[in-house]
Amino acid sequence: MSKVQGMDALQRRLKAIGELQPAMRAVQLSTIHEAQARVHRKTGHLQRSIVPGPVSDTHAVIEARTPYAAALEEGAKPHIIKPKNRKVLAWGGGRRLTGTLRKGEKADHFATLVHHPGNKPFPYLVPGAKAALEKAGILAEIVTRWNKAG
Repeated sequence: MSKVQGMDALQRRLKAIGELQPAMRAVQLSTIHEAQARVHRKTGHLQRSIVPGPVSDTHAVIEARTPYAAALEEGAKPHIIKPKNRKVLAWGGGRRLTGTLRKGEKADHFATLVHHPGNKPFPYLVPGAKAALEKAGILAEIVTRWNKAG
């Protein structure tokens, strides 16, 4: 039976890097903070919807839980909006931050379809992640631990 060369050194280095989940959690929270600072705000609903997801030693998930989060991050092409459950689209009137009408209020704009002009991208998640990684210096820390263990 043959032995893999360098296996002992590799195991020492991996052990020296240590537990990465706390570092990933810190980067995740920093990314959320950076993304919330960069996002375009009208009502603040999108900013509040940027939340942490699962974390492991290899990745951390950041979620933006609004239907329009991706359209703002990546932009949207011109498109037509048609009603799904009603005969007409209705908007306007006194609304809550969630978009639902306040009690006693009624929509004041109606259309059978809308020609949406699209929108330019306004990235906030990717630049937020890049800024968080730069501030954390996590890559430099891993390289330092790796080199010291070797």
